[in-house]
Amino acid sequence: MEMSSWMVGLKPTRHTGIFETKGGYRVRVRAVDPRTGTLKEANRSYESITVKQALIKQEEMREEIQRGGLATVGERPKYADYATSLFERKLAKGELTSAKSEERWADTQDLHLIPAFGEFFVDAIRRVDIEGWLAEQGRKVKHSEYAPATVNGWLSILLTTLRSAGAELDLAYDATRGIKPLDTSTWHTYTEEEPNSLTVEEAPRFMAKALELFPQHFAMIALGLSTGRRPCELRPLRRKGETPDLLWDEGVLLVRRSETKGKVVERTKTKRNLRIPLPAELVDILQRHVYRLKGPMRKSELLFPSLTGGFRSGSCLDKPIEVIAKAAKIDKSLTAYFMRRTFQDLGRLANVHDFVVRAVSGHATASMQQHYSTVTGEEVRRGLAKVISLAGFIPRRVEVVKSGDAGGDAKP
Repeated sequence: MEMSSWMVGLKPTRHTGIFETKGGYRVRVRAVDPRTGTLKEANRSYESITVKQALIKQEEMREEIQRGGLATVGERPKYADYATSLFERKLAKGELTSAKSEERWADTQDLHLIPAFGEFFVDAIRRVDIEGWLAEQGRKVKHSEYAPATVNGWLSILLTTLRSAGAELDLAYDATRGIKPLDTSTWHTYTEEEPNSLTVEEAPRFMAKALELFPQHFAMIALGLSTGRRPCELRPLRRKGETPDLLWDEGVLLVRRSETKGKVVERTKTKRNLRIPLPAELVDILQRHVYRLKGPMRKSELLFPSLTGGFRSGSCLDKPIEVIAKAAKIDKSLTAYFMRRTFQDLGRLANVHDFVVRAVSGHATASMQQHYSTVTGEEVRRGLAKVISLAGFIPRRVEVVKSGDAGGDAKP
């Protein structure tokens, strides 16, 4: 009889269904599945086990088939218990690297997944259960309760949890196989009417009102708009101390940290550290900002400290941006991410080379172009100067005399 393909290279042992491999044993077993009444085969490889352990595995596999693929009662955690355990282990292993990712994982499980699957035994969840839940969420998307991308984010955590359980508990049935996320092709987060970005005509008006109404936030908005920085990368910037992120003498910004809910991660969202040479005009704005800091803010190492010297809140720009836009007669809904999106648009309109824009924003998606190109500091500086010129918020150049403070404090 012709040998099955999976048996090629295996060495039979004196035990039926046990075959020796280079690193362990392959175990084969047949038993009647009580759900169908038919003979079912299981066939698995195990590394670094003895023949005695292989025989134990064979018996476990036989019992699994005879139970209908379910684990023993003592090994059957419910989804709620397993999800909680998995979350704690992810925290311990540092797999959830920011406060935001921790919050997202916990809220998704507590608010959306455990209410739906919490009482299910993990090994009893079937594809039809997941598809039913997904269809229910899809109906809510049609009623504009959620965005499809939001639901897909929850689905991703659900599938990750179940796949982890499948591997850890050695489950034969994979409930996640064939599950597809909701279609997002017809859903647009940003539209022609609401692009979360300023036009070249709107940017100067916005920045003029920002300086007039919120001078304490002007430098932060200017730096964000000029370099396309995320708010979470602006808040932890240090202006002085042992490891400053703003090198005043060189006019260079180092982007290498992010902060969420007071927790700092020593890397950016894209895991790429950036070194951005700044135009002299932008450095002047930051120096004037530092000179105006008082009390705990002045003692802080942070470039944009809160009134107490700590990190500004994640929503610190929300109200100012709303008020500024209204005063500038800009009828758009803007979030703090408008700075990053406007930078991309102004960079394109200023004819800044797309690779320079990607080098500054951190979105280096053209890997080969990045591999064979080098953006010089002067090229970046000239490009950013064009962006700032279009934005129109640079006041008359003022000579700055440093006070001697290594942190960049200066007197105009």
